[in-house]
Amino acid sequence: MKKPRPHESDIFARRPIVELRASLNRLDIVAEADIAGLEPFMEATIAAAMIIAHADGQADVAERKRIISLFRASPLLQGFSAEDVAREITLHSQAFELDHQSAFKTARGQIVTTDLSNEQFRALMHICVAVLEADGVRHPLEEDALAAISSLRPWGYR
Repeated sequence: MKKPRPHESDIFARRPIVELRASLNRLDIVAEADIAGLEPFMEATIAAAMIIAHADGQADVAERKRIISLFRASPLLQGFSAEDVAREITLHSQAFELDHQSAFKTARGQIVTTDLSNEQFRALMHICVAVLEADGVRHPLEEDALAAISSLRPWGYR
């Protein structure tokens, strides 16, 4: 008969923790932490893209698809799933449909309060320009919205 070891009956046994740590992929943990740290940047980027998409009235399907494809192509943002991006797009779309001015202020505030690095702001502006060109027409209201977004960093790049 096997004699039980003292730590096997201990409710604070370390063995399950050690086994759990061994089963975790450290690269996955680091990648998830990096993505979680980029979430405010993702939200600000979608807010900016939706300002452009809704500047001329209503966002086209082409503009929404373009935003998702741009996220997949951007090295800073490709860690986010299409579902995450689509969910954020839907939230902004619904807000713009209910009250355009309020949604614009909320999206603008989201961009302003996010502490973006130069690289992140450049990526945000790149996505905005691509959304502006997504439907093949550079509407003057979209151009004005792009200028308004670029002026959200009056202190310039850091």
